[in-house]
Amino acid sequence: MERMVRTVWATLLALILVTAATAGSAVTNVTVGKAQALIKERAGNAEFVILDVRTPEEFAEGHIDGAVNLDVRAKDFEKRLRALDRNKSYLVYCRTGNRSRMATIAMEALGFRSILHMNEGIVKWKQQNRPLARAA
Repeated sequence: MERMVRTVWATLLALILVTAATAGSAVTNVTVGKAQALIKERAGNAEFVILDVRTPEEFAEGHIDGAVNLDVRAKDFEKRLRALDRNKSYLVYCRTGNRSRMATIAMEALGFRSILHMNEGIVKWKQQNRPLARAA
């Protein structure tokens, strides 16, 4: 019985710590549908930036209209990231959500305050026949 009580307390403590650690997170995961709604809602707002963290080649093949390309795998990624305004809101995406997750972790560590992570990536965006822009 004592062992079960300790296990329950340990589990509760772990849940509290996880909740506390994520409660203050600057990163919010959003679906493709929510991302598109936010893009429409904030169109023309200079405080809202769409950040595509794929390679320039992937970006040229098709990206969300108005997106800025900042390749997470580029040697100067951190330097370019540091140059961004940490007080703006950023919608971050990549192909499937893996690279953008890495980018959001770096952004949060650098003190960015509002990060929206389109965790389903551009693959899901395309599957849902949402509009794409292409580099000229």
